[in-house]
Amino acid sequence: MNHQQIRFWRNNRRLTSLVVGVTFIMTAFPAFAEFKPRDRKPASGHSRAGGSRGCASNGDIPLTQLAPQTYIGKTTSTRPMLAWYISTSQNVRFRLAEFDSDNNPKQIGKFKEIPSIAGINKLELTRDYPELTVGKTYSWQISIDCENSPIVRRAEFTVINPQSLANKEFTSIPESVSYYAENDLWYEAFKEALKATDNGKLGQTGATLVKELAESEILIGNDAEQKNTQQRIEIPPEDC
Repeated sequence: MNHQQIRFWRNNRRLTSLVVGVTFIMTAFPAFAEFKPRDRKPASGHSRAGGSRGCASNGDIPLTQLAPQTYIGKTTSTRPMLAWYISTSQNVRFRLAEFDSDNNPKQIGKFKEIPSIAGINKLELTRDYPELTVGKTYSWQISIDCENSPIVRRAEFTVINPQSLANKEFTSIPESVSYYAENDLWYEAFKEALKATDNGKLGQTGATLVKELAESEILIGNDAEQKNTQQRIEIPPEDC
């Protein structure tokens, strides 16, 4: 065997080993599509964050929404799951509004005071709220009382036509999360991610999604929004 044949044989072995290694990694760890929304229409001035003081101590995150805040999120659900993180168990005030033709938010349904646990909290719109309308944009608001002033968080989303997506049957949570993330559907992707965790926990898949959400927002927000966004990155996946 001459020198060229030996070199070809060695290179071929290396290539084969690389392909086998990559195939094993892809099989052992299912591919997870990143949440990198292509369409980031800015949220209205009604929802953009301002500064807030009080409530935080020892580096705790007092209250933050787990949803796009600097831009308008998307969902196909007329009763989407809404989620937030709070560092202490206390009541959270919730409001839902629909934007009218003049882009002004009008409250729909009733104001609610919701008991919240320390950690991740979820709310699916119940029947005492009207079913949301495809093509409309909505704002959901949560707030708590602080020493100096309330902390208020708002996020906007639009309901898109579910027929714009292909009908799919999923065999795993990572597969469903990946599909919704690819299609910019934050609310569906995060709802699926939380299915893999215990109540009040974020979990590794959820933590990855929240980190990617923060990365999609951190460069386009004002100072207060960037601070809120940075807080979301710091939410622990298992200890919250």
